Amino acid sequence: MSQSTRLPVSRAISVCVDDFGQHEGINQAALELATRGRVSALSCLVDGPAWHAGAQALRTGSVAAEVGLHLNFTEDFGQGGCLPLGILIARCYARLLDRAAIRRAIERQFDRFEAAMGRLPAFVDGHQHVHQLPVIRDVLIEVMDRRCGAARPWLRATLPPAACRRAGLSRATALKTWLIARLGARPLARIAHRHGYRQNGHLVGVYGFEPSEADYLVKLRHWLACAGDGDVLMCHPSLPWEGADPLRAVRAMEYRVLAGEEFSALLKATGIVVGPLSC
Repeated sequence: MSQSTRLPVSRAISVCVDDFGQHEGINQAALELATRGRVSALSCLVDGPAWHAGAQALRTGSVAAEVGLHLNFTEDFGQGGCLPLGILIARCYARLLDRAAIRRAIERQFDRFEAAMGRLPAFVDGHQHVHQLPVIRDVLIEVMDRRCGAARPWLRATLPPAACRRAGLSRATALKTWLIARLGARPLARIAHRHGYRQNGHLVGVYGFEPSEADYLVKLRHWLACAGDGDVLMCHPSLPWEGADPLRAVRAMEYRVLAGEEFSALLKATGIVVGPLSC
């Protein structure tokens, strides 16, 4: 077989819908895409207004997807204790957060997940990647050590693949990708390793939320080409929904692309298999 006709090497990645539970449009899109095998993980905002309805659909349906906890300290759904992301980052790095309050918030979110699902989350990550920040990551590991025992959820790593760092992305997207990883990926990896928590290999899917299908397909082609076994592609799709959502247009665009035939063709062309990361 010639180089030009050689088939791509098969790789398995997790395609994860973030923000499940925030509203019904996200829930419906996530459940449909999971049923069709386009996504394999759902990361849940357990304080979101649509969480309980979404959890019920997961319990009573036949969706084959990993369900995880999307740890939240920045999105206020009336639960309190949230801060704008920039202020939260500054207070984390200055070690000005109240560890007892952080522990209570993490415990409460685990409680809400387990009460609704009847089990531990398969994985834990963070809304706006807060799970990797100083103080939060340390308390998170302490809470998980106590609650999880040998049933260790995996933790989302935010480092991009080396190929994605070198080329193929705009300067703004590359900067955002670098900054997210720089805020705590390596320290989280070290503490996760010490405590026996698995992580995904790398993270792709970071961009500036421009609502262009053509541009998103270009980014998907690049992300899938450089993703390896055990990596995560995060996404934020939604079906039409009438409530307030600053990412409404972006979410609708992502849904159209992920549900479309071009995404299916990209998976085939790049040798990507969408599946779970849990053993």
